Amino acid sequence: MAAEPASNASHEAGTHTPGARSIREIVFGVNDGLVSVTTLVVAVAASGLSSKGVVLSALAATTAATVSMGLGAYLSTQAQNEYFQSEWAREMREVDEVPDEERREVEGILRQKGFPHDEAEQFTRRLMQNKHHWVDFMMKEELGIIVEGLDSPWTSAGIMALAVIAGSLAPVLPFLVVHVPAMALRWAIGLAMATAFLLGTLKATVAKGVWWQSGLQFILVAAIGIVLGILAGQLFGHLIT
Repeated sequence: MAAEPASNASHEAGTHTPGARSIREIVFGVNDGLVSVTTLVVAVAASGLSSKGVVLSALAATTAATVSMGLGAYLSTQAQNEYFQSEWAREMREVDEVPDEERREVEGILRQKGFPHDEAEQFTRRLMQNKHHWVDFMMKEELGIIVEGLDSPWTSAGIMALAVIAGSLAPVLPFLVVHVPAMALRWAIGLAMATAFLLGTLKATVAKGVWWQSGLQFILVAAIGIVLGILAGQLFGHLIT
């Protein structure tokens, strides 16, 4: 028998399972950390700041992005949980208060799916014998939601925060080990591009897509950030000096 949502994993119909949600958060977080920090690194480096200044700026940006994205993941997951709970409660009230109307809705849904009238009535009668199954059916067919529990906001926040940190490593590490700013910048751009491509192939593997197309798509996004960062760094460098 399906349980009322109260555990630590839920998923929307046709959009994600708990595992797919984690993959989505990882890809989103890594890409955000990679693109935002790479853009900032190349902007600061292009402005003529020292390697130490680049690293300090990158660490500040990583901290800000990690906190922002982590808290954003927490709040969005909490909001999703509250929405699922409120919709579950509403459907349960309707089953209790207006069962005839809900029965007609079930039969109507089944008829739209091609069930003959007699089969739709028989299925509906069996479904009405269990309120939780009844509400599960209405949540899925009427709202497009499969509720098997609730995601943990703290887990979502932790996954997102770690993903952002992981994505920020590629553009920062070269400035920690290479002491010539121009050389460090080239390494940072190269590592950022390689990371973007690998991230794209990971997304394609999970989504059963074409790996090289997805890799190039992520490289294009990173490249746009790099170009804009260089232009902004040169512009701001001239304006400040």
